Amino acid sequence: MEPINKKNVFFQYIDRLNTPLEVFILQESDTSTGVGPHWHYYLEMLYVLHGELKAQCDNDFYILHPGDLILFYPQAVHSMHRAPDYTGEVHYFVIMIDLNFLNITNEYRTRFSKLFRIAYQQNPDYIHFRRHELQELPILQLLTHSLEEKRRHDYGYDVMICSDIASILTYLMRCLKQKGVDTDTIITAPDDYDASIYSISKYIEQHCGEPLRVHELAQMCGMSYSYFAKLFRETYNQSCKEYIEFTRINKAADLLLFTNQDLTYISQETGFADCSHLIRTFKKWKGMTPKQWKKSLK
Repeated sequence: MEPINKKNVFFQYIDRLNTPLEVFILQESDTSTGVGPHWHYYLEMLYVLHGELKAQCDNDFYILHPGDLILFYPQAVHSMHRAPDYTGEVHYFVIMIDLNFLNITNEYRTRFSKLFRIAYQQNPDYIHFRRHELQELPILQLLTHSLEEKRRHDYGYDVMICSDIASILTYLMRCLKQKGVDTDTIITAPDDYDASIYSISKYIEQHCGEPLRVHELAQMCGMSYSYFAKLFRETYNQSCKEYIEFTRINKAADLLLFTNQDLTYISQETGFADCSHLIRTFKKWKGMTPKQWKKSLK
């Protein structure tokens, strides 16, 4: 693989509300062309089961053997192909997740995104974890369990998968510490972003049932509207308005699944003007009405 030509890079669009996480196995053979340079807003991990895989992140190259894992932080340009000197098939897990969907505190979501990005900038080898470094982690068991949960799609499958992914990411953070990476300094070091932009998402989640106006949220962060809007999109990969809708629809979906409350009650609890507003917004994000969505899960 040659250094990445930015003209050949494509943005991989993923429906982040309806598909906030993916777990699957890819196979590369003689007839496969691999996956060309692309980027997206997900954190992505590759774990090799069989064969040799050549991966690229920006202009850095990696050869992965069975039991190796590589991590691509959100918005990293990356690609993967069967290693050129390897003639057999290559099988590998692909795990992709929107960190906003990960069922952990906002503080740790921020840590994961920031740590792996800065660690890569310090040393590109820090995103490549060899088999011997993962020996104490039952990673194959966790990935197989996540794949089965995704396939079965039973009640609470997303919680189970998020738990598996959080376990893997936490272990990888510990691996970086063992490599000598000062994770505490990285996490607490000043960043390009104002710290208030991280805490505002927690406020939105806690107050999504109340009226929320972007200009008022900007004032809470001590920022102008335009700067806040720009910084929010850079941090969360969506506009503040979209994030508010995202949070409200997720809460509405939980109430639909876990309670017998009617749509009038749910619309009031999730900050929608009325039942019709909830139905229109739900259909925009989910592609179907709340009633149709709930019925599809039975």
